[in-house]
Amino acid sequence: MSNNPWVECFVKGEWIFETRFLIYSLGYCLLAYIGNTCQKSYFAEIKKDPKNAPDHRSFKAMIASRPTVIAATVHSVATSIISCGILITYYMQGTNKSWTTPGGINLLEVWQTVGLPISISYFLTDCYFYCLPRKDGLIFVHHIIMCLCHYPVVHNSGAVLSGAGNIEWVIWLSIIGYTSEVSTAVMNYRWYLINTLEENWIGFGITNTFVAASWAGRVVMFSYLLMMQIFPRKAEYVEQNQMLSYRVMVFGHAAIGMLSLHWCVVMLKPGFKNLFVFKKKKVKPIEEMTAGFSFAEEVSGGNKKEE
Repeated sequence: MSNNPWVECFVKGEWIFETRFLIYSLGYCLLAYIGNTCQKSYFAEIKKDPKNAPDHRSFKAMIASRPTVIAATVHSVATSIISCGILITYYMQGTNKSWTTPGGINLLEVWQTVGLPISISYFLTDCYFYCLPRKDGLIFVHHIIMCLCHYPVVHNSGAVLSGAGNIEWVIWLSIIGYTSEVSTAVMNYRWYLINTLEENWIGFGITNTFVAASWAGRVVMFSYLLMMQIFPRKAEYVEQNQMLSYRVMVFGHAAIGMLSLHWCVVMLKPGFKNLFVFKKKKVKPIEEMTAGFSFAEEVSGGNKKEE
């Protein structure tokens, strides 16, 4: 038996994760192909007849400006539903909590065999379709950290090592961390509003405020996990000779927490007033639109007054 949880998962995982990883990766590649095809078609129409260009606020135009949004939304919604659904099902059982439902469904296995393959396949394909072409270093670092930290949980042979003997706790840690994807799903809806609204709407202020609060909530959550869940277990990792797993876990939670804080600050930088008041987005010239989507720009709002 190896003392390395990453190796253990790969060697003893029975190819369950790898098979589903490949299937979901092909699905994300298909979504990326659809997005890129939509982008080429939209810009071809503009170049063919600039005076009668398609509506820049249409669904096709939005996909053209951000071809990876379909895959990003599928990922954030799917992982949010699965992670929150597992936790709600578990905690609603009252005092007699069990990770196995009365119907015989093992909630932890659902996360290992469905939730994590959906997510890790997305992060790696998004690195290829978005991070590398756009040279978005922060998002690339985020994706790699997520893959590195969560892969050891995909099979019990790795989870027993990465959890210092406590399989259920380390899978729970993985699940609860993914509840943060709720903010990403809502942020994509915010992006939709920014690109389609013509005037101020109270729903925009509510959505914007929720997104900002959720980014701040991420910082609180990852700080809590570090201080109250991970640090107190250091002795267990020393005893199990799993300090590499412990250091990766500490680094991962600290890094994602810091990135969340950074994006929260970026979002709030234009001022609190911008959280509540919508300003019509300036239409970019075609050369800027073809340059691609920028995550940092959309976090800050891309919410400038139209000129």
